This record gives sequence, structure tokens and C-alpha cells, in this order.
Amino acid sequence: MRRERLGRFPTVTIRKEDRGGELRWVIDIPYQTADGKCARYRRDAQIQSKYGAETEHRRLLVELSNTGTLKRSPEHTSPKDNPPRPTFADAVRRFKTTRLATLKPSTRITYAERLKTMLIPRFGDVPLDELKGEALAKFDSELARDGLAPSTRRNFHIVFRSVLRTAVECGLSESVPKMPPMPKVGRKVTKPLRRTDLEAILAVASPSARLAIGLGAFAGLRAGEIRGLRWPDIDLKAGTITIRRSITRREESTPKSGHQEVLPIIDDLRLLLEAAQANRKSPWCAVALTAKGKPWCESGLNQSFQHPVTAPSVTCGASTIPGTSSSRSCSDEGHRHTSFRHWRVIQT
Repeated sequence: MRRERLGRFPTVTIRKEDRGGELRWVIDIPYQTADGKCARYRRDAQIQSKYGAETEHRRLLVELSNTGTLKRSPEHTSPKDNPPRPTFADAVRRFKTTRLATLKPSTRITYAERLKTMLIPRFGDVPLDELKGEALAKFDSELARDGLAPSTRRNFHIVFRSVLRTAVECGLSESVPKMPPMPKVGRKVTKPLRRTDLEAILAVASPSARLAIGLGAFAGLRAGEIRGLRWPDIDLKAGTITIRRSITRREESTPKSGHQEVLPIIDDLRLLLEAAQANRKSPWCAVALTAKGKPWCESGLNQSFQHPVTAPSVTCGASTIPGTSSSRSCSDEGHRHTSFRHWRVIQT
């Protein structure tokens, strides 16, 4: 049973009633008309599910607020007349309680942001049976005219399609309409970080930031993996690091790959880890900490990296640091060292 107090409307109740062994969802709304008379709307929900009853209940509240009455003429009381049409906003609400909750924190945050800022304001009130591929194609062309990159526009396509697929799975829509092709995203050439630039960055970085940068440079850890690294994950005797977790917006999850991974510790990183191990406060605390002994947050870790990059002794730009190669290594005049292939401070 659900009860809500809504201003001058006394009580709104959505409940199940037993009708000869069959449970039926019933909407029961006592209210006052504009002239102060007591009235009551009591009907079986047109769609016999909790979500359908709640959707109809919201529509009735809007109608009551606009007209001051829910009285219907007999010919309009059939549930087959004017059934509620689920909208894109309804599908988004269902998407948030099902599919979105299963995604990793970083993906969930970006999905929610795209829905809130662009997709819901644009398509929220549109019934699902009216959403066609042409609507998404028009929206994409507007994003292109605004100068958004194909990769950004592609992300909106992915979220939009995910919502519609969830609507079909939950019974809000019969099928996913034919969608336009997603924007093509070309593969960019990765410019590896030079050894001289890496040494210059480490030389001007603060002691607390130096370890975080070293974990990204010499072991290829993503930013979330750096925040999630604990001392039990470090085995200096065996010379290995075990990646077990990632932390985004203070929420712990599995690494982006979905599984644990064991990485070697090279000599450059060993020196940084040994220095940090001597000053650790607890055998269970985070490996990379700020100057105040606190775990890194997203913005703090980003700033700790951006600051040394802007130093006069560093010749590379910030855009040359992040890598996308899967090899975890790059070369500089024959010298091979681990690269920043997973350094995604802002995105992960």
C-alpha cells in the first residue's frame, strides 16, 4: 500500500485488493472539488502492475491539479479509452532502477549526466511509441552543428539506445525502432611519453604526487586503480603489484577490466614504494596519499599531475601524456619503460 500527503488533497492510496482470488491494483483518491465538496476517485488501474498504477496515479494528480476534479462521464470510464502512454522519462526512471545500477561508478555517473543535461530535456515528454530513429538523427545533427566531437555524440547515441532497450525489456515498449548509424570515431595516433620528460615531471612533482605519478608511469595504473591501491596489494619481495579494486567518487568497484591483474614492479617504482612504505601509518591504508595523509580525490589527483606538467623544465604538453596503447610500454631512443597507457585522471 502506498500513501502520500499532497497539500490540500487528503490522501492518495495505491493498493492491491483481492477480487475472488485475483489481486487487482486499485487507485483510490479522496479529494475536494473547487467548491469545497468531498469527492472520491476509485478505479482499477488501467495497467495491472505496480509501475503502471504509479504512472496512472501521477497522471491523475496532474489532471486533478489542472481541472479540480476527476469526475468522468460514463462513456469515459473504460480502461480501454485513453490508456497512459509511457514516455521517454518513464523509460529513464525504469532504466535508473535496473540497468544503470549495475554499471561501474564512472560509467554510471557519465550516463546520468548525459540523461540529465541533454536527453531528458529533449525527449522526456515524448511518448515511446512516437520516438523514431529520425528524432535521434535530428538531435545528432544539432550536436554536430554545435561542434561536438564524434566520440561525444556517439556517447549520447549509446545512452539513448540503452534506455530504449530497457523499455522493451520492461514491457513499456513493444520494440526498439530502427536507429541511425552511430558517428564514426577514428583511431588516434598515440604519442608516447619520452623518458626525459618523465624524469623532469618527477623531479618537480611534490613528494606525495611523485608516488601517484610513478604508479601511473611505471605500472600503467588507471587513476581509479591508484586511488584503490592498498599496501596488502604490494609485494616488494616478489616484485609485484596486484590490482584488485578501483575507486571513483569514493565508491569502490572492480577494475575497469573486470578482473584482478598482477603487474611487475620495476626499479624506478621500487624506490618510490620503499620510501612510502617507511612512512605508512597502517599496513592497510592506501598506498598513494596526499601531503595531508588523506586518500586522493579525482580533482586532487588531476591537479597533482597537471602542476608539474606546466613546469618550464617539462617540454611535453599535457595532451601528450595520456596513452591508449595496450602494451604498457613506450620507447625513447631504445630505452623502454612503462607508459601512461591508463592515465585517465578526469574520466576514470
